[in-house]
This record gives sequence, C-alpha cells and structure tokens, in this order.
Amino acid sequence: MISSGLAILLSVAAFQASDTTRASREAFTACLRQFVEASIQSNKTQAAFDSEYPTQCAAQQAAYRAAVIRRDTASRIGQAEAQEAADLAVEDARVNFSERFAMSLPQ
Repeated sequence: MISSGLAILLSVAAFQASDTTRASREAFTACLRQFVEASIQSNKTQAAFDSEYPTQCAAQQAAYRAAVIRRDTASRIGQAEAQEAADLAVEDARVNFSERFAMSLPQ
C-alpha cells in the first residue's frame, strides 16, 4: 500500500518536472488573472472588458502557444494537430478568466 502511494507520488513529480509548458502557462494565466482582477477593482463594464481583453497578455500567450506546439511536436504529434491543441489551450485559459470577470458583475 505504501509503495503504491509512493509510486504515484513519484510519477506525479516526474510529470511536473517534465511539463515543458508549465512556466509559460503560469506566466500567461498570471497575466490574465492580473488584468481580470484590475478590471474588477476598477468596476470596468462588460463592454470595456470585452474590447480590451483580446489584446491583453499577447507576449505571454505567444510564449505559451509556442511551448505547447514544441511539446506536442516533440511527442510526434503533427504540426497541424499541435497548433490546434495550442489554440484550444489558449482559448480555454481566456474563456476561464473572462467568465471570472463576468461572474463578478452585479446581476
């Protein structure tokens, strides 16, 4: 029982160490989080948020997207599939944070 638990912990640690997208993903999501929190604090309207949000964190987004593509192509995934996976990862992060903003608005 203890050895199986230890094996699971070691495999999780190995996965985290080999996650080549982690730093860029965390930088991207931290940037989005900061923008959303500042937007909430400044009582930004949904319209203002929607017009500004797509241009926020462009450099971090590009770095994260490139990291996902590198990781996937290194795993012998085709370029088109890797690009699609990267686009979906970016979209998921952006949708998550835009929903956080929308949930903060008064009903």
